[in-house]
Amino acid sequence: MKKSLLIIICLLFLALITKSQNATNFITDDCNGINHNLFNELDNGDVIVLAWVMPCGPCATYAGYAESAVETFATSHPGKVKFYMVDDFANSNCQYLSSWAANYNISTDAIFSSSDINMNDYGGPGMPKVVVIGKYNYSVYYNGNNTSITKADVSSAINQALTESILNINNSENSFKLFPNPTSDYLNFTVPLKKDDQIEIFNNLGDKILNIDIFNNSIDVSKLEKGIYFLNIKSEKTKSVSKFIII
Repeated sequence: MKKSLLIIICLLFLALITKSQNATNFITDDCNGINHNLFNELDNGDVIVLAWVMPCGPCATYAGYAESAVETFATSHPGKVKFYMVDDFANSNCQYLSSWAANYNISTDAIFSSSDINMNDYGGPGMPKVVVIGKYNYSVYYNGNNTSITKADVSSAINQALTESILNINNSENSFKLFPNPTSDYLNFTVPLKKDDQIEIFNNLGDKILNIDIFNNSIDVSKLEKGIYFLNIKSEKTKSVSKFIII
C-alpha cells in the first residue's frame, strides 16, 4: 500500500513538472546551413515539434507518429507547425540523418546535428524523444519518450499550443473569472462590459466560432459541444481572454 502511494505521488510530481516546463532557447544552424533561433520562431507564432532520434528503427516508428501529427495541421495552419529532427547526441552527420529520414519516409522542416539542441534540458534522453513547444511563455505542451509517444497526444499538445499562441492567454490583468466552469448551459463572467466591447468564443484550435451580442454578463452556451473553449472580450484598447470547459 505504501509503495503504491509513493508511486502515485511520484507520478503526480512528474506531471506537475512537465506541465510547468519551459523551453530552452537555441541558436544554431540546421543541416542546410540555415540559422534558427528557437525563441524568435516561437515569437512569430510558430509551434515547434522537436524529435531527437538515435537514429534507429524504433525511433522511426515513434518519431513518425509526431511527424504525422504535424502533417495534420498543414491545411488548417499552413507553415505554423514545424517538425525538427535532431540527432540525439550530435554524433551522426547530416548526410546520414537525411538518408535515414528519407528511408523511413519522414518529412522534416529541418534536420539538426548540433549539441546546442540538448534533450537533457527536457528531462533526459529517449529513443526517440519528442517535445511540443509554443509561444505562450515558451511552454512545453508535450514531453514524451520512447513507446509512450502517440499521434493523438502530440496532436492534442499542438492544438493547445496553437490556441494559446493565437489568443495570447495570460493570467494577469488581461484574464477574468468565468463561472460555473466547467458548465453545460450558462456561463457567467465578472469583467464589466462597455457598449462597444466585442465578445467572441474560440474553440481549442483557435478558430472563432461565435460572435456574441449581449447586454449582461451571462451567455447561453448550451448548444456548444463538449470540449475546451476560450471567451475573448475586446475593447478599443485591450483584450481579455479566459478558458472554459463544456461538459
